[in-house]
Amino acid sequence: MQNTILRTLRSLALVVALVFVVGFTAQRIYTFKMTEAQAQYHWQNLEVIKVAMDQSNLPHNQVKQVIGAIDSLQKDLQRGLTIDSTSAAKPK
Repeated sequence: MQNTILRTLRSLALVVALVFVVGFTAQRIYTFKMTEAQAQYHWQNLEVIKVAMDQSNLPHNQVKQVIGAIDSLQKDLQRGLTIDSTSAAKPK
C-alpha cells in the first residue's frame, strides 16, 4: 500500500516536472503595436543603417553579416505584419 502511494507520488512529480520543462521551452509569440508612421520611421532607419554600413571602412565580411541580420529582421517583421484597421484612435 505504501509502495503504491510512493510510486504514485513519484509519477505525479515526474509529470509536474515535465509540464514545467515543456512550459519553459514552448515557443512564445510577442506582439508589438505601433502606428504606421512609427513602422515607416523604423523601417527607413534600418535602410539608412544598411547603406551606412555598406559605405563604411569595415571589413566586407562584417558588413555582410550586419546587412544580413537587418535583412533577416525586416523579413521577419514583414512576415509577421498584421494591420489592425479596427482599432480606434485615442481621443485627445
